[in-house]
Amino acid sequence: METRTLESTPGFVIVDLPEAETSAGPTRIGAKLIAGNAVMYARAVTYAFAALEMRKGGATVGLRSDPGSAAPAIAALAAELEDDLSAQRLLTWPGSRLTDADLEPVTRHDGRSPLRNQQGDGISFENELVAVGAVAAADSQLGGLDGSTVAIEGFGPVGVALAREVEAAGGLVGRVATPAGTVTGSFTAAELAAAWTAHGEASVSELGRAGKPWEVFAGDGIDVAFIGSAPGALSGQGAVSLDGTPVVPIGPAPVSSKALAVLRKAGAPVLPDFVTTAGPILSWWPDEGATQGSVRSAVAATVKAVLAETADDPDGPYLGACRRAEAFMATWLAELPFGRPLG
Repeated sequence: METRTLESTPGFVIVDLPEAETSAGPTRIGAKLIAGNAVMYARAVTYAFAALEMRKGGATVGLRSDPGSAAPAIAALAAELEDDLSAQRLLTWPGSRLTDADLEPVTRHDGRSPLRNQQGDGISFENELVAVGAVAAADSQLGGLDGSTVAIEGFGPVGVALAREVEAAGGLVGRVATPAGTVTGSFTAAELAAAWTAHGEASVSELGRAGKPWEVFAGDGIDVAFIGSAPGALSGQGAVSLDGTPVVPIGPAPVSSKALAVLRKAGAPVLPDFVTTAGPILSWWPDEGATQGSVRSAVAATVKAVLAETADDPDGPYLGACRRAEAFMATWLAELPFGRPLG
């Protein structure tokens, strides 16, 4: 792993596998970003590429700037990394506190398929594909979501897409959480989308009486917990509260190492985030003539196929998928990256 300090503006670039011809990952902004805390954003992408048997690596960019005055920092970043961006050696997308419009000076050279950016009812196709993969993963564990009740931690655009997929599969969203709190009830995808569009993170207070954010991890009445607000979002204590509920990540490395140990002891499956969220990658370089429908089908089939290979691993699906990804990386890397994508 290489960490490069930017010269033109405060910030850094982390490239997980310098040997890779292409590295990809999010760009985030915040006055107090620390490179050491950003490693898992890159590592999760590295493992996602490996799960899909692609010889590419993860990366992440951190801009130490106030999000309210992002333009100068983004312009400087675009100029400093012009060669890597134009040659497609570095691919990036908006992470926390950034939008596609904000990052356009950096992404204007991006040669990935425009299919990934198509919008559907206010949600990008990439966010939709995260939801498709997550629901396919949950289906593989539960044998279908019909009649199931789910919780969504880290609710946002992906959560809106996920609510739609869960509803289409016959499930019900019974609990959602944002940094503003947790609300429990019985929510349709339409009301969740409307609340998010109108109120953002404060939407939980519009949906009912909101409790503390960590209350989303209460396992009572929940058949599967979708988790993804940040790396390490699920702590050991949160895992205890889940009481055996299966965990399906919808963001990078949301399960801490302690939480994984607790859930393994409880016999609760923890699915690998680098598989459940890998769907967008299949929209980046699709086959000629691909459509949204064909890519959706490919994502669901691929996620289920990878999970099926590791379903009987004695150490559980997460560690089984890690070993599968590492076996592929060993075919082209002299040395594996140190550390798995755990928050």
